[in-house]
Amino acid sequence: MTFLDARELDQAAPIESDVCIVGGGAAGITLACDLVGRGLQVALIESGGERFDHANQLLYAGRNIGLPSYPLSQSRVRSWGGSTTQWAAQCRMMERLDFERRDWIEDSGWPFALDALVPYYERAAQTCHLTDFDAHDPERLPEDALSLTHPELRRVKFGFGHPTDFGTSHGERLRLEPKAMVFLNGNAVALELDDDARRLRSVTVQTLNGRKLDFRASIFVLAAGGIENPRLMLASRSKAAAGVGNAHDLVGRYFMDHPYITTGYLVPADSRAAKGHHVIRTFKRVGWEQTFHSGFTLSEAVQREEALSGCVAYFIRRLASETTPDYYNPGNRARNRLRDAWRFRSTRDVAVARDLMTMAGNAGGVVRTFAKRAGEIVRPRHLLALRTVVETTPRPDSRVLLDNRTDRFDQPCAMVDWRVSDSDRRGLDRLRRTLGEAFAQQGLGHMVDDWSLNETGWPPSTEGGRHHMGSTRMHPDPHRGVVDENARVHGVANLFIAGSSVFPTGSYVNPTLTIVALTHRLAEHLAGSLAGG
Repeated sequence: MTFLDARELDQAAPIESDVCIVGGGAAGITLACDLVGRGLQVALIESGGERFDHANQLLYAGRNIGLPSYPLSQSRVRSWGGSTTQWAAQCRMMERLDFERRDWIEDSGWPFALDALVPYYERAAQTCHLTDFDAHDPERLPEDALSLTHPELRRVKFGFGHPTDFGTSHGERLRLEPKAMVFLNGNAVALELDDDARRLRSVTVQTLNGRKLDFRASIFVLAAGGIENPRLMLASRSKAAAGVGNAHDLVGRYFMDHPYITTGYLVPADSRAAKGHHVIRTFKRVGWEQTFHSGFTLSEAVQREEALSGCVAYFIRRLASETTPDYYNPGNRARNRLRDAWRFRSTRDVAVARDLMTMAGNAGGVVRTFAKRAGEIVRPRHLLALRTVVETTPRPDSRVLLDNRTDRFDQPCAMVDWRVSDSDRRGLDRLRRTLGEAFAQQGLGHMVDDWSLNETGWPPSTEGGRHHMGSTRMHPDPHRGVVDENARVHGVANLFIAGSSVFPTGSYVNPTLTIVALTHRLAEHLAGSLAGG
């Protein structure tokens, strides 16, 4: 049997394989499937079990010390399949411009162009179960009641995959593979380097019931996400005082997320607009009832001429009560945090007392929203809310750090200091204004706008997309990146990283399709390396 519960193992000898993977989400599962398909012995270590468990999930607990965002224990899923178990599978390739060095964005540019990744995007589309995907004609869209033609705007297409859970859709293949070993409920707590600190010797794994295991391999791959990858590297200091791969103080830096913002809603001129492809009708049924949707971005020419970051806007059919400024006031944001803390059974990284005081201080907005929601039970009213997603520029002071607090394994918890630049907001403002003017000029409807800003300088609805990127960024120069163009950690010959933590820039695009494409590329590289000795 290839699926093993680490809590039930009593093994003093090291567990050996060709490749050892830490993390059983989209990247880890994709990589394992590719490598066993090439005849390699793979050991995959997943912290969670086959079903969600709160005790495992609480190991994510940490602190946000930068921009407000989701509590860390609620920002990823620690179980087999990772966050794909609660994912809408919204997918799109990054733009050609995203891979280029942009003079107006410091530290931008990937080591390769989009064309180098297109073949892997095509494979990733199959892995993510996309049925409406064409890498060579990605914007092929039918017309509908909200189709705009404007020289400064582009219509862009997002696909929805189905089924979405990689643990279910791809796990059975690993279960049947004799060369695959999947260890559940095992927590990687330390990376052990050789004496010369140039190769990784082993990964130490502990379980919540006190077991301890040692994993050894020719090659190791970290696929634990944009917070846990740098956390594990920074905490492993037995042979490297600054942490594994951190000779130049870059591990954890350049952390990025996507700000998600609701800036108003559209009143369409045509009542059929709510059923068109420009609108996400409900996330609960995407993938089988709605296989794609579309949005709007500024043209590449506008971005270049005005030195703007990327941004996209699309419509979501939402209850009216969820589009008003009251819904995003501090009191309701605090109420939502407390509700989610109750749901996740975690108050460790939620300031309960502060949130209760915030609710009390904004009681009027909370009560008004509650009254509107109650009324919608009887007479629901829906609007086409305008959701915008912003690319944030990479900043070295936006980072993942180690806290002085520790988890159940006495390992430092993560602190996330998420920062964004004021310049990133210019692209959002430009897109919002251009869309409003275009809809009015073409008689497709009018935008009801809310462009108020809070103390952070961003709209009150701003929240992180839980897309953790950039914290082990890719660059050929070890003074500017943690991994090279093949995702190998600089200075450690047999340690690689899979996932969005290697992204040099984050685009406005949901990261998972690019994660899977990069993982297919990495699998090809690793198989070739091992074949060549």
